[in-house]
Parts: sequence; C-alpha cells; structure tokens
Amino acid sequence: MTDDTLEELVKEISRYEAIISEWDETYRGVVVGLKRAIEALHKEALTRLIKTVKQESMPALRNAVKDEVVYGVLLYHELVKPPIPPLTQRIQQALDEVRPGLKSHNGDVELVDIKPPDTVEVKLIGACSNCPTSTVTLSQGIEQAIKSYCPEIVNVLAVR
Repeated sequence: MTDDTLEELVKEISRYEAIISEWDETYRGVVVGLKRAIEALHKEALTRLIKTVKQESMPALRNAVKDEVVYGVLLYHELVKPPIPPLTQRIQQALDEVRPGLKSHNGDVELVDIKPPDTVEVKLIGACSNCPTSTVTLSQGIEQAIKSYCPEIVNVLAVR
C-alpha cells in the first residue's frame, strides 16, 4: 500500500486527462466510456461496502472517512456530503457577492451581528447608508444573497 496524498493522485489523473484531451474524438469517447463504467462499478462497490460497515461499526466508518483520500473518493461519488462552512463564513461570502455593486455606488456593507437562530444584522456604509433605495438594496440584494448562502437565516436587519 502506498501513502500517496489526494493531491498526488489527482495530479496523476490530470496528467492522463491532458494526454487524452489531445487524442482523436473517437478514441477519447472510448476512454470516457471506460472511465464512466469503472466509476459506476466503484460507486456501487463503495455503496455496498458502506452499508456493510455501517451495520458492523459506525466508529470504524467515521474513522475511515477522516482519511483525505477515502473522503475525497466518497465525496466524488456523492456518498458523503461536503462539509458546510461555518455560518459567519457563508454570510461573508454572500456579502462579498454583493459588494462590487455597492462599491460601484460608493457604498459597502458590513456584518454587525448574528442573532441565533435566524437573524443577521448588517450595516450599510458609505453612500448606501443614507440612499433612498437602501431598503431595496437590503431586501433584493443583500438579504437575497445571505439567504441563498444561509437558508437558515430568516431575518436580515439593517442597523445604524
């Protein structure tokens, strides 16, 4: 057994994909078909293995999934869920998504507070703080972005 990292294994696959990408379309199609068949076989085998291991020892399964290669392959086959980033990080991603539009009008937004379980307070700054359309910016821009990244958030409030 080798101790290759996930990164090394993915680089190896990418190297072969680069070679194949230069082949004639007919040959590439054969390779892609073979790849899909092998992946389907592996996914079915992994699904059955997980079912068996779950029945015998959940701690062993949890331990195995901690390995980056095991986790990466199971994630690729959609047999485990990707980790959900922390709420603060997802809110910041949402705010980063709307920032360019706000900055184009000399404004910005900052996260003030998260009030569990479902409320976020933000502060409009710069030109956005006293703009007549700030309520529209809040509801149709900032609030929508936050709710798309954080469906658990129900209320987005602007504070001064």
